[in-house]
Amino acid sequence: MRRFQVIHVAGDTPYECGRQYGQQAQEKIRAGVEVYRDFFGKTSGQTWPEIKKYAASYLPLLEETMPLVVQEAQGIAEGAQIGMDELMVLNCRYEISKFPKPAECTTAVVLPEASAHGGTYLIKNWDYKQAVMDNIVILHIEQKDGTRILGLAEAGQMLREGFNSHGIGLCNNMIQSVRDSWGIGVPVTFLRRAVLACDDFEKARDMLLHAKRCVSNNMLLASGNGCAVDIEAYPNGANVLAPSGGILTHANHFVVHQYLDSRVGPKNRDLRLEELLRKRAGQIDVPYIMECMKDHEYYPESICAHNTSLPGREMIDFMTVASIIVDFKHQKAFICAGPPCEGEYQAYEL
Repeated sequence: MRRFQVIHVAGDTPYECGRQYGQQAQEKIRAGVEVYRDFFGKTSGQTWPEIKKYAASYLPLLEETMPLVVQEAQGIAEGAQIGMDELMVLNCRYEISKFPKPAECTTAVVLPEASAHGGTYLIKNWDYKQAVMDNIVILHIEQKDGTRILGLAEAGQMLREGFNSHGIGLCNNMIQSVRDSWGIGVPVTFLRRAVLACDDFEKARDMLLHAKRCVSNNMLLASGNGCAVDIEAYPNGANVLAPSGGILTHANHFVVHQYLDSRVGPKNRDLRLEELLRKRAGQIDVPYIMECMKDHEYYPESICAHNTSLPGREMIDFMTVASIIVDFKHQKAFICAGPPCEGEYQAYEL
């Protein structure tokens, strides 16, 4: 049974936490750099030096708006013994990839009114390129201020989704709008990391709403006290969705202002997950959520996605590379490596 490497870091400074992360995940981080060097070389129309220069151009804005996260990133680069520009490529891969994309991720939140035991659950199937499977890590961070954070990342990236000891949790999925462009904004990896350090739901929500961005991203924010909001963020704007009956689902298309959506193709995974969850509204628990995330209705455009296993398509074909269910009440994350129908969820304590 596949399991992801667990990285535990604790330090007095963001730089020290980052350095420990970089050292422990050095092999995976360096492998990730090579994956994207090859991938962007074949797909972006730019040279590797040009890609690195573009990724590094985000740093001045980041140093101004979230210097502590930049210090953590510098520590990761030092620990992994790679250049800061290479680390920025890993963390800006979403912004760099502005060509047509397949579907990527299904998210949901279940609030106390819809759950069996008064719990709040944040849920995601992460669908991405099968080549990154070996480079995914589980991060457990203990900050100097006592904040603990647990979640998932591609090795070398800032923590991309998870939750913290203040009861703030975040999952995301890709959306693509007609306003997306090459430009400078806060990379979504840095924004998510900053949100996962927040101790207040409103502060986290405002950070997501008002960050400068050049590309779109959907972010589902939840708290352990039963609050949740979904934000369809795009350049110079954002749409806000609220749960209905304690349930909210999202996938890879705009629900509000659909004219903004530049993607074509099926738009059914969020509706299917909502259908499954509402069947058990008021009785939803972790085992039932696990079964929902294994669903193959509408395959291959299903909640649980699979690759073709054909040689040479590792950076082309998408699959469910990880699944995460955050249980705020018990301060646990249940994580499955790979498609949930083939693997087993493991419990990780915050």
